[in-house]
Amino acid sequence: MSDRVTFEVGGDKVGVVTLNRPDKLNALDRGVFEGLHDAAAQVRAAAEEGTVKAVLLRGEGRAFSSGLDVSLFGEMAAGDASLAEAGGGTQDGMIAWLQQAFTVWEDLPVPTIAAVRGVALGGGCQLAAACHLRVAAPDASLGILEVKWGIIPDLGGTYRLPRLIGLSRAIDLAMSGRRVDAQTALHWGLVDAVLDEEDFDAAARAYAAQLAEGPTLAQASAARLCRENLDRTRDEALAAERATQAGCLSSQDFGEAVMAAMQGRKPAFTGK
Repeated sequence: MSDRVTFEVGGDKVGVVTLNRPDKLNALDRGVFEGLHDAAAQVRAAAEEGTVKAVLLRGEGRAFSSGLDVSLFGEMAAGDASLAEAGGGTQDGMIAWLQQAFTVWEDLPVPTIAAVRGVALGGGCQLAAACHLRVAAPDASLGILEVKWGIIPDLGGTYRLPRLIGLSRAIDLAMSGRRVDAQTALHWGLVDAVLDEEDFDAAARAYAAQLAEGPTLAQASAARLCRENLDRTRDEALAAERATQAGCLSSQDFGEAVMAAMQGRKPAFTGK
């Protein structure tokens, strides 16, 4: 895996994925995208083994991510052949490869939480939006800067941001390129919590650890349904809920929850 992205697992079953370019404010170059692909594959394998039940995605140092590295823009503008090869040799395929490095965090079978300290701009904001949840430090600043380069947010921003903060606010960010602070992001729904604790990393990990104690099968199913049902009719959404619930009712986690309630103890969920 690229040294620009690291992955570690603790005894609390929280997997920590770290963007590791602190000297560049964790700007997203090709190595970071490769690392995100590799880290997601490792998380998925660990989730299947049961060693990871939640994932914290963070940036090393004082920023989550300042967005796409200028070097990547240069490779795109120059039509770099090796970059295009990552997507099958076409520009469309190359952008799809970049997009998938973000989309995978939305599709993982365990909760994914972006821990936003400092700036999360452009691609950094879009990466955070791809996670199931986002927590922010009081100094966080989020925005979509692509318009300043004469391009659009093409890493899922135009899909996810309207669903998170509403159409008008998403258009505002995409057209203006302005930033919002942590409290505004919380008010808008761009982040789910602002953690005021002095040790933000510890507070974010505790947030993830609490989710890691839950039934990951139901958690992932609920996140998927909330996302997919936005585009369904009411009857289609209810049918999808019925089909998904059938799987949950036959899961080990449901049986464990019932047994724990009968025995007056805390359930020990396995995600199966």
